Amino acid sequence: MFRMFQGLNELISNRYVQAIILSSVFLQLGIWVRNFAILLFVMDQTGNNPVAVSLILVAEYVPIFIFSLVGGTFADRWRPKNTMIWCDFLSAISVFFVLLTIIYGSWKAIFFVTLISTILSQFSQPSGMKLFKKHIPKDQLQTGMAMYQTFLSSFMIFGPVLGTLIYQKYGINISITVMGIAFLFSAVVLLLVPPDKKIIKDEVVSDFWNELKEGLLYVLQKKILSTLGLVFVFAGSAVGIVQALGIFIVIERLGLPKEYFQWLLVVNGVAMLIGGVIIVGLAKKYAPQTLLTIALLINAINVIGIAVSTNWHLTLS
Repeated sequence: MFRMFQGLNELISNRYVQAIILSSVFLQLGIWVRNFAILLFVMDQTGNNPVAVSLILVAEYVPIFIFSLVGGTFADRWRPKNTMIWCDFLSAISVFFVLLTIIYGSWKAIFFVTLISTILSQFSQPSGMKLFKKHIPKDQLQTGMAMYQTFLSSFMIFGPVLGTLIYQKYGINISITVMGIAFLFSAVVLLLVPPDKKIIKDEVVSDFWNELKEGLLYVLQKKILSTLGLVFVFAGSAVGIVQALGIFIVIERLGLPKEYFQWLLVVNGVAMLIGGVIIVGLAKKYAPQTLLTIALLINAINVIGIAVSTNWHLTLS
């Protein structure tokens, strides 16, 4: 126990870890204010139009589907510090551009913020993980990664509340300003991290296409990986549908104000943290495919329960 706390103290006192964590604080702040301020703003502007809400989710999730593989591959080849700084800076620029458009033009430009920010995050997040591993000693890496993931998960609890609160109290213009400042601060904090080693551009392009091709072929040739990939396609599609319908469960099925949607995600964040603790113990007793099967079945039953329920507390549970 003493060694664990000693290792945790060394991690927290590491100035590189401090810079990466602080940068992530600003980045997560911008992302969660973006997610909820834009959702609530569009619903106010369109009278809870389901098509408009679905367009937000398209702008938020389609780039993840398209760019996650590309972003992860490039993150291994590009200099991570520079990649993260440029992604945060460009996100901030796009946010302030949209703010001007809303003030002097059309509010519909709001979709652009989500689209650009989500695309850039697919390059920034893998680079952040690489940078985090780069500056942590190997004997502290496991503890550091657990701490980093717990930190990110905690924003799933506080993020929805914070995003809703800022929009309700200050409106969309201030919310967008907060997003832009948060992305800029994230980039500024990363300047504290030492410079990356220079990578030759021609090698990056060559390695990227070869690595992408080899990775896809490897997955297709391995039955367990291709089967698992198919499972994730169905599961991912289900999650996408649930995300799109969540706000309408609140306002139509339960008859509550749209702001109550934040509490569904807060419960989701708490449950993820609890589930992470539980799975550590269960993983030693049961095979991964057994746990995955049970989890998917329980999820299916609970989603049906959410659809049938007309009671707020039952839906939360």
